[in-house]
Amino acid sequence: MKPAPKHSHPITVAWALVALIGVAPAVAVSQSVAAPATAPPNGTLDLAAALRLADNNSPALQRVDARAGISLGELRTLGQWPNPTLEYRRENLGAPLLPDEFVTAYVPLDVTGRRITLARATTRGLERLEFERNAARSNVQLEIARVWLRAVLSAALGETAQLHSVAVEAIAGIESQRAREGVVADAVAFRTRVEANRLSHETALAEAKATHDELALASMLGVPAAQLPPLPRLLDAAIVPLVDEMLADTAVPDAVLLAAAQQHRTELRAVDRAREEATLRRRVETAGVLGDWQLQGGTKKTSGFMSGQVGLAVPLPLFHQNAGARARSVSVLRDVEAASREMQLQINAEVVAAADQWRRLQRIRDRLTDTPQLGEQIAASARVAYAEGHMSLLELLDAQRAAADARRTSQQYQADLHLARFMLARAIGASLMPGSNP
Repeated sequence: MKPAPKHSHPITVAWALVALIGVAPAVAVSQSVAAPATAPPNGTLDLAAALRLADNNSPALQRVDARAGISLGELRTLGQWPNPTLEYRRENLGAPLLPDEFVTAYVPLDVTGRRITLARATTRGLERLEFERNAARSNVQLEIARVWLRAVLSAALGETAQLHSVAVEAIAGIESQRAREGVVADAVAFRTRVEANRLSHETALAEAKATHDELALASMLGVPAAQLPPLPRLLDAAIVPLVDEMLADTAVPDAVLLAAAQQHRTELRAVDRAREEATLRRRVETAGVLGDWQLQGGTKKTSGFMSGQVGLAVPLPLFHQNAGARARSVSVLRDVEAASREMQLQINAEVVAAADQWRRLQRIRDRLTDTPQLGEQIAASARVAYAEGHMSLLELLDAQRAAADARRTSQQYQADLHLARFMLARAIGASLMPGSNP
């Protein structure tokens, strides 16, 4: 066994501080996993607060509403009824005859009933637009949840990088002092300094990414970054409470989840309304072979005598039989039917895939939550062994790196678990958070 090096009292105290630096993150992680908070910390930007903030400020949600308004205007334009026409006409001007004066009203008549069918199609279209708007808002909310979760994860990874850097920086300081005292070779001090410099680079990048992701979140929510409340800790499980109890049970079969998706996914309702709308519009265009008739009625004043007039104008489909619009309506219906089948298959695949990922991550939950403690136990044992001269510097640094990797793995797992829950909730049409209905 290699003899233990002689340590001065200040160095022993410094090694104790290094041990505390390394153990403190493990204690914090252990407490967060073993006894999670029942509610998110007050004043933090949890997901519910982020979604509420986005409802009032998010440009993405505002654009969804604006695009829905544009489509709504276009749809109402297509369903407008023709206006009646009122005509005043005076003839024989400049002639020796008395002028003739006409007051005539022209009223369009829908003898085929296409206007009634068009009104029904417009009603289906309005329902379709509302369902499409809700689906689009749900997609934006899911993207907000992704961006929010990425910002929370980046903040946690930046903290882990900082703790790792501080621990190795402390070791580098001790080794530099020991090298000056002649206890270890200068190469040992140089090696720890190189590792500390490398970690300072990693920490700078991690903290910069955390800032970048926080700015991206602020942009997504539509507020300045300076006005964002602080982000919660990733390991506080209560920052993302379950809304649907179905998501808490991994034993729920796929058939139940698929049935929930059939009931709640607004995309399916939208394509159903689109199919009904396309069917009605095909009828409209088929009836459009014969256009609106015009009933004419009014008064006529000729040579000082008043008389009435009546007429009927009928369009003759000799050169234009609405063939193009009829062919287009048939293709639109075929496209909508194909889109309906595609949407059904896509949603089924989303549900099965999201449920599979959720179950797989839940099965390894106990193993992943123990990982930070195992890593810190390795690091703590390595620090003691190195201080007693039973372990090399490279082994100590490797143990520190293992502890940091364990924390990062646990943090990434927590983020992936939350994201899997978001994806499954979106797949079955459930709310991400209370009050987050589109």
